[in-house]
Amino acid sequence: MMNKAGWTVCLATLTPFATIAGEWEIEAGGFFSRTDTKLNAYDPYLDQIRTIDFESDLDLKEFTVLPYVEVEYYFNKKHSVYADWRSLHREATRTAVTKPFEITVDGTTYAVQAGSKLTTELNIDIARVGYGYQFYTSDKWAVDVLAGLHVMWLSLGLDGKLGAKVSGVDEIPVMFVDETVLNDVTAPLPDLGLRAEYDLTEDWILKSHAQVFYLAVDDIEGYLLEVDIGAKYFFTDQFSVTGAFNYYEVGVDYESDSSALDVTYRFYGPMLTIAYTF
Repeated sequence: MMNKAGWTVCLATLTPFATIAGEWEIEAGGFFSRTDTKLNAYDPYLDQIRTIDFESDLDLKEFTVLPYVEVEYYFNKKHSVYADWRSLHREATRTAVTKPFEITVDGTTYAVQAGSKLTTELNIDIARVGYGYQFYTSDKWAVDVLAGLHVMWLSLGLDGKLGAKVSGVDEIPVMFVDETVLNDVTAPLPDLGLRAEYDLTEDWILKSHAQVFYLAVDDIEGYLLEVDIGAKYFFTDQFSVTGAFNYYEVGVDYESDSSALDVTYRFYGPMLTIAYTF
């Protein structure tokens, strides 16, 4: 895991391209999505790992609108690079926790007792950069292969009467905690995918893409799955709007001597974006 909330990704130098002017496309919009976020944590009463659902167990909002921004630069018809970002920040108060749990971060164990009042703040941001190569074209079809990197910023804040035990101390004293107990960034992880577009008319395009990734190295295990399908309408050569259904899931499992994190983040629903090309 990275300790600084920032990262830099260097793309490899691209091979020479045909003499076609480059083109930018900026796309922005939102997902009207149903969100599901889970944390695997230790239950001290059952002496086992159990799943804490942030929506049903801690009352975080399940239905929400997520902002989305993507910038893509086309060197020519075959080669492009892209970067996108999506964000979900939520906060909620549970008057009486029904599932006790413990999490360990930087050598400190935070214990949430059954029946306690807990305010939870969970902020997740995901960014990706990548490269696209259009390997198949016809009169109607265009298919690209995508390769890139993604990173997830995760911030978990707890506010309530909790137990907090420092590593090496047997007892867990009860105290009022109001702080961000976890604020970390996953290392950039690779992903691969395909993108396809089909020209219905001069103004309408059917489009779909899928990306997938799984990697387990040393202390970190992560995966990403994204699938969407939709239609794009061109008002002019520069302005367009896209409506699609999107399913997105990302998971991170990290464990070391001083910290443990196992989070699954999933959302799905309709997506609406507006794009400008120049």
